[in-house]
Amino acid sequence: MAVESSLYGQSTFSQADLEDEWSHLEIEQSVRVVRDGDRIVGYAVVRERGDLWRTEGYVHPDALGRGIGKLIVTGLEGDAAGHGARRIQNDVFEADSPARGLLESHGYRAVRVFREMRIELEAPPPVPEWPDGLRIVSFDPERDALEFHAAQEQAFADHWGFTPRDFDSWSREHLGRERFDRTLSCVVRAGDEIAAGTICAGDTYGGGWIHALFTCRPWRKQGVGKALLADSFARFWKRGEHSVGLGVDASNDTGAFRLYERAGMTPALGWVVYEKELGGAG
Repeated sequence: MAVESSLYGQSTFSQADLEDEWSHLEIEQSVRVVRDGDRIVGYAVVRERGDLWRTEGYVHPDALGRGIGKLIVTGLEGDAAGHGARRIQNDVFEADSPARGLLESHGYRAVRVFREMRIELEAPPPVPEWPDGLRIVSFDPERDALEFHAAQEQAFADHWGFTPRDFDSWSREHLGRERFDRTLSCVVRAGDEIAAGTICAGDTYGGGWIHALFTCRPWRKQGVGKALLADSFARFWKRGEHSVGLGVDASNDTGAFRLYERAGMTPALGWVVYEKELGGAG
C-alpha cells in the first residue's frame, strides 16, 4: 500500500486484498520479510516455482537507500538457483524507476508490461448483446468447474507466459478464495460446450474485480468479449460495485487492451515483468 501510494498518489490495495492474494500460497515457503527490529521494511513473494520462478518484492518508501532492494533481489536469485531454476522473473511497478534500475543493474531485462484497467460506472451498463447460438448462465462450481478450467486453459494457451495449471491448483486460486462469488461470475455455452466465461469478485482492490475473462478461439472476434464485459459490469452494478477493474497484458495479441479501452476502461497503474537467466542456464 505504501509503495503504491508513493508512486501513484493513492492506493486501493488493502490488507484484506493481500490476505486474499496469499490465501492459496504456502506462506512459510513463499513469503520472505526483511525486518528492522519489530518493523517489516520489505518483503518478497514467490508465486510460482519450477524451471521459471515468478517473484516480486517491495521495500517500504521510508527504508529506501539502505540496500534492502538488493538484498531481496539477490536473495530470491540465490533461492531460485539453489532449487534448480534456470530463469527468474520479478515484477515491479512501471512508475518505480529506482526498482527498475536496480533490476537492470543486476542483469534483468524488461520482457512485458501489464496494466490495471478501471472504469467508474455512472449509469446502469447496456444490456449485453450475444451472438446467436450462445446462452449465458451463472457459474455453478459443482456443474461447471472441471469443464470451465479446461476451457480457460485452452483459451489462454496461446498467451504470453502461459503455464499450464492442474485443476486442483486452479481451483484453490479461484474457487477457494473467500471472496469468490458464483453470482458475479458467468459461463457462456454453445450447445453443451463452454465458449467463454468470467471469474469475478466483489470488494477487491477498491471495487469489483474481474480475475479472469476469456473467449475460446472458435468464438473470438464475434463480440463475445464485449458482451462478457457488459455482463460483468451489470452484475457489479446490481451489487452496488460501481468501480470495476481488471489486469491485462498490454501487448496481448487478442486485442484485449483495445477492447477494454473501447468499453470505457482506462489504465490506473502498470507493472513491468523483468526476467533474468540464472547461472548454468543454456
